[in-house]
Amino acid sequence: MTPTIDIVGAGISGLATAWYLDRALPAGGARIRVWERDDQPGGLAGSFTTAGFSVEKFYHHLFRRDVALQELIAEVGLADDLVWRPALTGAYYFDQPYRLSSPLDLLRFRALPFADRVRLGLMVLRARTVRDWQALDDVSAMDWIRTVAGERVLRVVWEPLLHGKFGGHAPEVSAAWLWSKLVDRGGSRDRRGHELLGYLRGGLGRLFERMVDVLEARGHAVHLATPVAALHGDGEEIRAIETPAGALETDAVVLATQVPDLIALLPRSASEYAGELARIDFLANVCLVLELERSLSQFYWTNVTDPEAPFVGVIEQTRWADATDFSNRHVAYVSAYVTQDDPRLEMDAGELLESYLPWIRRMFPVFDRADIAAVHLWRARSAQPIVRVGFRELVPAITTPISNLFLCTMAQIYPQDRQVSNGVEIARRTARLVVERVSPAPSGCEADAASAPIGDRRT
Repeated sequence: MTPTIDIVGAGISGLATAWYLDRALPAGGARIRVWERDDQPGGLAGSFTTAGFSVEKFYHHLFRRDVALQELIAEVGLADDLVWRPALTGAYYFDQPYRLSSPLDLLRFRALPFADRVRLGLMVLRARTVRDWQALDDVSAMDWIRTVAGERVLRVVWEPLLHGKFGGHAPEVSAAWLWSKLVDRGGSRDRRGHELLGYLRGGLGRLFERMVDVLEARGHAVHLATPVAALHGDGEEIRAIETPAGALETDAVVLATQVPDLIALLPRSASEYAGELARIDFLANVCLVLELERSLSQFYWTNVTDPEAPFVGVIEQTRWADATDFSNRHVAYVSAYVTQDDPRLEMDAGELLESYLPWIRRMFPVFDRADIAAVHLWRARSAQPIVRVGFRELVPAITTPISNLFLCTMAQIYPQDRQVSNGVEIARRTARLVVERVSPAPSGCEADAASAPIGDRRT
């Protein structure tokens, strides 16, 4: 009898798991069903269409190190549409912008004395020599920065950024998380030290649409706008999933949603396991997307370090990507990470824009409200795990106490950050373990290694 594998969530982790399962199993070896509550695939990396072009709802780019995602893009036949371009990074310190895109820019960063600029640069280089990230997980990012680069570098550069991202949780953030960010960015620099980033023309939504088309052509099913309400079973096995069409029998389930969402699906018999997962807390993200008639600044990415600012970053997509791919509009994301009770989660796009306008005008003197052609607003309740010191102890394995239930989520990629490519990597590992469950023949990989958190791979 052909086994049925159900995947809950059609973001990158869910769809990539389905993709690699289809390739690992013989033709007709399993029936794969993907279930997604939204009406489009992609999750946080999904796209929307406006004014004749498509773009991601939340800002995304590829690093050179994102090999898994590049390989997947090639597999679906979109490699020729992957574009690599240099990106200028800036920061808004003390009411003025600074360019911070290369080592030379860092040496010119007048917000720090020269000696501290050197210490900041050496800190970045030192991060690339670290091999045992788990030791860093026992130290806070602030303490590590203070030890390696000094108090002034912490106070001027990093403390505002950490507070902008994590708010009151900033002192708790693990140094391992910061280390992974530094390594990823350092690995995407060219010989002159400039950052080179990639994007897929037409948005990553094209990748997801192509994957859905191929999976369905190969006899599998992707159900959009069709939420799974519950998993039925006991502490040993999931026997059915609850859908709008009723309870459907299953042989294996992969939960590829955010942790708070998947907890709600677990059977009562898994309450102890649910309690373990619930120890992972999340921040939400509120992302205002502006379509503009002219550019805001010279920078692709502007970090905002003023503690009074209501957002942490302004990412102007078309100051890096080719504006002709966006109908010659200028697209800027205004991003804020917020707690679950933040009023911005209830605002509409117009209300949020009004609250942000004083700061946008202050940061970008060339800005004119008349330049706004359209405004869009996207929210994600579980956008960023709060990666406290010792977070590695909270990261769940792919396998679970229930024999045929697997997790494949962005909370498992630690210490790496929420890059789409990391979702592809963990999907590959999940697919191998599911194959071992439904087709016990030797698969050529060790289950113990595959079930470990993705962060256990060495950089």
